[in-house]
Amino acid sequence: MNKTSKLKVSVVIPAYNEAMSIGNVITNCKAFCDEIIIVDDGSKDDTSEIAKKNGAVTIRNEKKLGVTKATQKGLEAANGDIIVTIDADGQHDPSDILKLTKPLTEGRGEMALGVRTEIPHRSERIINALTNLSVKCSDAGTGFRAIKADLAKRLKLHGTCLCGTLVLEAHKRGARIIEIPVQTKPRICGKRKIRTRHITQIFYVLRDLIS
Repeated sequence: MNKTSKLKVSVVIPAYNEAMSIGNVITNCKAFCDEIIIVDDGSKDDTSEIAKKNGAVTIRNEKKLGVTKATQKGLEAANGDIIVTIDADGQHDPSDILKLTKPLTEGRGEMALGVRTEIPHRSERIINALTNLSVKCSDAGTGFRAIKADLAKRLKLHGTCLCGTLVLEAHKRGARIIEIPVQTKPRICGKRKIRTRHITQIFYVLRDLIS
């Protein structure tokens, strides 16, 4: 159960072929939330089965739709007052959920971003620089976020990923955005994925900036 406040916290985890890590991520999240939702985006491994065995609510896409649509499904299904998104690969520390949700439970913001010590991809750094043309943000591409549910349910997610566009949309809707430093770890297994989707995402960010 969530120990931070009377507000309920849902954790949404989009996942694609993360059978080797998803069980640990779910287990480590349980102490810091009231509900865990895994959106299996058409995995070819046992991601869904492992998620179910570990007690997570599991939504499965029969084919890969991408992280944006997977996250949207998770936000729509969540029952909490605050919704946290976290990566499925084990790079985030679930204990940081407490740090991300605290400013929201205290009424100091509607979205909290888990800011990484380093933005690893050049394409992400470009997206971050573009996002800063509209809203001051240290890490517009983080996958670790806490969002008030009433805001999250109104977001119309778009793009090949959520880098930049999520922050820009929240800002346009009047959200106060808090930044919280978090630590990241190496993936539990596998290698860092090539983020070719970021190249296309740059055009979505540019479109949002001029719209």
